[in-house]
Amino acid sequence: MRMQSGMKTGLDDPRAVQILTTEHWSLLSARTLGYQEMFGRATLFVAVLSATIVALALLAQATRFGRETLLVGALMLAVALFIGLVTFLRSVAINSEDARWVEGMNLLRHAYLEIVPELEPYFVTGHEPGDDPGALAHGAAQRPRNLASSLTTTSSVVAALDSALAGALASALTALAGLGLVIVASVGAVVSLVSAVLHVRYAARYRQAHAPTPRTRRDVAPGRP
Repeated sequence: MRMQSGMKTGLDDPRAVQILTTEHWSLLSARTLGYQEMFGRATLFVAVLSATIVALALLAQATRFGRETLLVGALMLAVALFIGLVTFLRSVAINSEDARWVEGMNLLRHAYLEIVPELEPYFVTGHEPGDDPGALAHGAAQRPRNLASSLTTTSSVVAALDSALAGALASALTALAGLGLVIVASVGAVVSLVSAVLHVRYAARYRQAHAPTPRTRRDVAPGRP
């Protein structure tokens, strides 16, 4: 089917704005669903952790903190740790997906400005392909200057709780083996620190492996100056 003479194509097509707007709303919906899933998983994890602590406190009173407490406690801590680990893994993945949606919206805003360049002074968000997002939630590499911000993200909070659970579980297992208090505390501290380092390394490597591919202006509009 041949294109009719005089028909406009590309961003000059009057249907372009409608198509771009539909895609923009799709990306916004995807980001919203991601945030809702992350917060829902984090809330569930904290609820399970809180219930575990309360149950352990009641169990310790009933058994006078005997061997039964350590056995049941180790089992409950293992379940809570499993939920925390999958919550952390999914939170890191959602952050990576969010980086892709942000890059997509930057491309869409760039297209809007290609259609109406006079609107550029009114845009307060990124609109150039390949803009460095800067924030950890948007796939940026870990740097000392954004370390403080990284500690306040949902995935970092979950990672901290996971590390505390891992240390507590290791201490409980060490106590079951009949070792001394100093060794029990030392093992728990070491396991917690190792767990924290592994969480950070996993998140950093995942961001680097799944970071959005930057696009240049030529990649977006090959035929435009």
